[in-house]
Amino acid sequence: MQRTPYFPTTRDLEDSVFRQILDGLLNLVYPENCLICSAAITRQRDCGICAHCWNKAVTLRIDPPWCASCGLPFHHLLEDSESLCANCILNPPPFSSARSFGYYTGELSSVIQVMKFLGRRSLAEQVSSLLAAAFYRTWSREEFDYVVAVPLHPRRKRERGYNQSELLAQHLARRIALPLYHGLKRIRSTNPQVGLSNSERIDNVQGAFRCPDSRQVSGKRVLMVDDVMTTGATVASAAQALLEAGAVRVCVLTVARAVR
Repeated sequence: MQRTPYFPTTRDLEDSVFRQILDGLLNLVYPENCLICSAAITRQRDCGICAHCWNKAVTLRIDPPWCASCGLPFHHLLEDSESLCANCILNPPPFSSARSFGYYTGELSSVIQVMKFLGRRSLAEQVSSLLAAAFYRTWSREEFDYVVAVPLHPRRKRERGYNQSELLAQHLARRIALPLYHGLKRIRSTNPQVGLSNSERIDNVQGAFRCPDSRQVSGKRVLMVDDVMTTGATVASAAQALLEAGAVRVCVLTVARAVR
């Protein structure tokens, strides 16, 4: 279905000019500092992150070779472009493939933490550009029917005020012109995965997700979005719920990959 082009109204333009003037005054009276390196920045442009730190985050991009299934980066070239890591050979994940923009380290991990824990929701739009870049390196929009975020449990979402993965999925869906699927739910509150072993992570999120109404996702191809992938236990559990609801294919896209 062709989308109706959007043209800014006079009110939109007036609001934009007013916002620029207000931001300029605030920058003079209350200059902001980068939340990573403390350098002075303008409020409107960088969403709490200076250009230097952002550019360093972008350099942490993951390049091939990587596991054809989970996207784990390899440290040496392989003859077979479809090579799998040891874990995917022994324990094939339920999702078809997973990719990440970059390594969860340095400035990229700091950007994610600022977005996730310091209330910088507006940063999600900028970070979604990294997701879009990673998406188009592997897939095309014609391969999917929906974008879905890995959901938080309602209690955790109330505590934080928002789900950063949901914000990322919303912005990415607009960038790649795909609809959002809202039917994946986190039905069980789980402990944080940080500090758990691989087996503990799997047990922690086992059965934590469900699609109460499967009609919309049945027979569909789904791109699932999250901020960070470590062992893949969380996205595997969520992917399993989508497949049990009738999805025919689930792929995973994250901003960063934590490599142990």
